Amino acid sequence: MRSILENPTLVLNKSWNAIRVESFRKTLCKTLSRRARFLDDETYMSYSWEDWFKDFSLSINDEDDYGYKWINVKTFKVRLPEIIILTKYNKMPDMKVRLTRRNLLIRDNFNCQYSGKRLTYKTATMDHILPRSRGGKTEWTNVVIADFKVNVKKQDRTPQEAGLKLLSVPKEPRWHPLYSYADKKRPKSWDKFINTDKWNEIGYWDVTLLP
Repeated sequence: MRSILENPTLVLNKSWNAIRVESFRKTLCKTLSRRARFLDDETYMSYSWEDWFKDFSLSINDEDDYGYKWINVKTFKVRLPEIIILTKYNKMPDMKVRLTRRNLLIRDNFNCQYSGKRLTYKTATMDHILPRSRGGKTEWTNVVIADFKVNVKKQDRTPQEAGLKLLSVPKEPRWHPLYSYADKKRPKSWDKFINTDKWNEIGYWDVTLLP
């Protein structure tokens, strides 16, 4: 069972842009060193650890969780924060996006790149534009999401040979928090800062793809 200290926390930069997801352990260290403040997603007020403890703690004997997760601190339990805001850092991280099937779905907006049909993780397949049997590599510029029937029709051919046309030019996506964390058990409070409604599936779609 995962420790409560490893619970995911959404990190916002000084401009309130989501930039990454970190464990509560890491975000607590940032807050204690005054590099960040916890954010109450209902009031949008930010808190130091001391103020958070004062306003969001209960007796450890209180059995009601009030819909939140809690961490025990001596004779108290403290509401586990879900979001922090950095006090000084105001940039967006320059990070690479892992090439996974899920991230490919996100990049292609869950649409077949040949027909435009809306897909799900269950109905989508990955297509190599230039087939691997003909030297095509598994890289961002050579793979797209395709409907199963379209992929069968394409077979071991290029789109041109199969009478298909790509709806957009595939390229490596810019990093976004969705690419690092799209767990279906994510806190709903994150939806105010990143639109995660469509990305609920993990597992098979999270395996890094190799050339």
